[in-house]
Amino acid sequence: MFQPPFTVSKLLTENDITTKPALPAKILQHIRLPQGEHFAELQVTDSREQVWIFRYYTRPGGNRANPVFTSGWKQFARAKRLEADDKLTIYGRQDGELQIQGGKSPKVSYNSNTIVLFVLISGRVGLAQGLLVSNS
Repeated sequence: MFQPPFTVSKLLTENDITTKPALPAKILQHIRLPQGEHFAELQVTDSREQVWIFRYYTRPGGNRANPVFTSGWKQFARAKRLEADDKLTIYGRQDGELQIQGGKSPKVSYNSNTIVLFVLISGRVGLAQGLLVSNS
């Protein structure tokens, strides 16, 4: 299902936060679904050991190239206080696991200069019994 190693990133938009994030189309090369399937459930554990379930979905008929995260995403984005311009990164690791990170970029001033800091929210995702399972 996974073709490691790889890195896919995107800056989240307001629409990504409030509805569902349109993932970069190149992720389709790396996270493949079995023939005839259009979704897989992702079980993600955050740094506080809370479990979140996302649905990774591709549109049947291919009318849009970008896959999305559907159910579970909005609750996660709200709980993690993700905002437009935060960075979502998905890594395919050498061991076949996926790592997902959401980076917040708060603006801090130092000597009248703006400094961007990143706070990472991450989890690892692997395949187990037909589900994608994540461990922080």
